[in-house]
Amino acid sequence: MAFSFRTFSKRFFIISNVVTALAFLLACLQPWLHPETFWLISFLSLTLPYLLLMLLGFLVFWFFFKIRYTLISIIALLIGWKQVNVLAGFNSESFSKKINKEVPTLRVLSWNVRAMKGIGNLSEKEMKPNLAKIFAMIKSYRSDVVCFQEFGIFDYPHAGFDHIQSMKKLGYPYYVLSKDYSRVAWKYTSGVAIFSKHPIVFKKRVQFSSSPESVLMADIAWESDTVRVFTSHLQSFKLLNEDFAEFETTDRHGKKLVEASSNLFSKMKRAFRNRGVQADQIRELMDSCQRPAIFCGDLNDVPGSYTYWKLRGDTWQDAFLKKGFGIGRTYMSLAPTLRIDYVLAGPGWEVEQFATIPGGLSDHLPVVADLVQH
Repeated sequence: MAFSFRTFSKRFFIISNVVTALAFLLACLQPWLHPETFWLISFLSLTLPYLLLMLLGFLVFWFFFKIRYTLISIIALLIGWKQVNVLAGFNSESFSKKINKEVPTLRVLSWNVRAMKGIGNLSEKEMKPNLAKIFAMIKSYRSDVVCFQEFGIFDYPHAGFDHIQSMKKLGYPYYVLSKDYSRVAWKYTSGVAIFSKHPIVFKKRVQFSSSPESVLMADIAWESDTVRVFTSHLQSFKLLNEDFAEFETTDRHGKKLVEASSNLFSKMKRAFRNRGVQADQIRELMDSCQRPAIFCGDLNDVPGSYTYWKLRGDTWQDAFLKKGFGIGRTYMSLAPTLRIDYVLAGPGWEVEQFATIPGGLSDHLPVVADLVQH
């Protein structure tokens, strides 16, 4: 009996290890599989960190019990190393707010500010101190360029908070906005924005073919050169509290649970497909750019995804991987492994330093990077 149980356990762990390795390798195929067609595999990109941990767990287990079976995990990790390599940063440099002006350094800050509303449903009275903290933080980092996603403004500033004027007071007189969404009754619009301390000599908005959202471009006169900054907010899952609340209310046949699961699944499928198309559009704009270029944005997708690799490509740099540390989480809801906000530096840039700025002022954490031209 003891021998049979040992045989069963051994087979169970081998099969589990092989299945985990295959799922991991399937997830690692993301850079080459367009989510418009292979959207189902896109779901695996969200599980990549956990599949990696499971493979490492099996590796340790077999090291003590049957070392030859460690090859299952080792081979999978070697094949998928390109994806493993983007999951975490291993740099020790700490971010300094002081800039060495002997070498011209361009500091860029990117942040999904959730329409400046903060976390949760804050009242107008509660929003004011949160706004003050947001602008104080931006001021303290003294960035040359600030890119916002989900930047909300009122068409008539007296109807609400004048965020544009607040940015001008901080020393950002030059800006370009995209009004992707509007609330007619409130005279309110939201989209993405680029603010600069340096003159903007060219600006352009390109709407996505798959949604009302867009990518913004701004050519900024900096030092003796002109650099192009891209910013965008790619399709989110648009998950609401109601989507999760439906799982808590089910009938005895489970009909409501099936409907809730189907609704959630459909939203995620649509987002994966749309982001793939949006990434293709942005890539074309990046490839046609003849200037030193930087992309700052909320991709709503994790490292290892088609979206990430399409935009980063082989020649652009992920500023977090160059100078960051840890898993770099930027989205504070759902899973603790969601790094979905990025600064990507094009060819010709060197990443001097990078930081993910802590704080609870939005559901996203801002990211900031100092870039130097070669």
